[in-house]
Amino acid sequence: MHRHLVEREPFEVLVATNADYALEPQPHLALQLPYLLQRLRKTRFSPYLNRWIIDFENLIWPLLPNPTVDKAIRDFQPDVLLVLADNCLAEIARRAAKRHHLPLVGLFLDWFPIMKGYYGHSWSSAWLSRRFEQFYAACNLALCTSDGMQEVLGTHPNSHVIYPMPGQHKIPECSESSANKKFRLVYVGSVENFYGRMLCSLIKQFESLPDQEIIVVGPNADWDSELLDSAIAQGTYLGFKPPTEAAKILAGADALLVVMSFEETYELFMRTSFTTKFLDYASFGKPIILWGPDYCTPVKVVNKFGGGLLVTQPNAEDIVSVCQQLAAEPELQSKMAKQAKHLHQTLFNPDRLQSIFVEEIEKLVNRSTTKLAASDRPLPAMKAEEVKT
Repeated sequence: MHRHLVEREPFEVLVATNADYALEPQPHLALQLPYLLQRLRKTRFSPYLNRWIIDFENLIWPLLPNPTVDKAIRDFQPDVLLVLADNCLAEIARRAAKRHHLPLVGLFLDWFPIMKGYYGHSWSSAWLSRRFEQFYAACNLALCTSDGMQEVLGTHPNSHVIYPMPGQHKIPECSESSANKKFRLVYVGSVENFYGRMLCSLIKQFESLPDQEIIVVGPNADWDSELLDSAIAQGTYLGFKPPTEAAKILAGADALLVVMSFEETYELFMRTSFTTKFLDYASFGKPIILWGPDYCTPVKVVNKFGGGLLVTQPNAEDIVSVCQQLAAEPELQSKMAKQAKHLHQTLFNPDRLQSIFVEEIEKLVNRSTTKLAASDRPLPAMKAEEVKT
């Protein structure tokens, strides 16, 4: 959303958030839990109480009066509320929109009710998912991150798919290519949890290969310590890199890797999410290998539009085989590079995505303004016979 709202500045924006970091220079409003709970979160008791605090945040806090939000709306006088569909702020915003008669735009970017750390006790997850769907129905405009999200949420009179906005990458002329001329597969993104497990299985496959290598970039790897130490020592895992440095690594790749989990626990998440890295990669014009189940939206997009080589089984050996095929077939490399670039210029074109985002919000605001103006007009004088009747 920073790419939509801050880098391109289509609207004047005031951000209201319960995140504990500043959004400077963006004007923002800090929303906090009651003082006692806010303090408890920063004490040694937090690990024992955290689930209960999250349950309060999701289930009780949105029902309480929120004078901070009401005052901000009166002072800022927004034309529309643009709301991330999460577990607590979405309900606060829905109620505020109703009180202040404002149109409501929902951003359905992830299925937060099933994401660990976003709900408290497990029994609350199903309830929050139902409220997530109710919020979708309540929105005057719903913006979904994928076709899968839209499909799972169901029919809506004003729902649109906007894939995650790619970054404004400056493709470097001098890339950090492989000095030993190995075929280089590069992954940049999350390296924790299910992503980490898949990457670790892949790193083990690449360890003994004389003509291939994998480079992984991303913060906070939660891998087995022995594998992590080895990956760092061999230059396989580079940790976090700022965008300019990561761009050099991506530009030096022979192929780029997109990962979606095969684990059954995360099936709903995979059906509804859409990895931003797919769009970021496409701008580099490199062959893209998409490793994920056939039910996830990125795989469906590639099946329909091209733009990547698919591996739809969880076997890490299959990724090695695809890399070997690309290395042996320069024509295939060229073909897949062109397909990736074509996706960037068409379906993933940032100007196209921004245009949908801005135009749909403006249309909603214009309709709401027209409707409000019509409701403020004086009623026509009734004819005598009408009064008599």
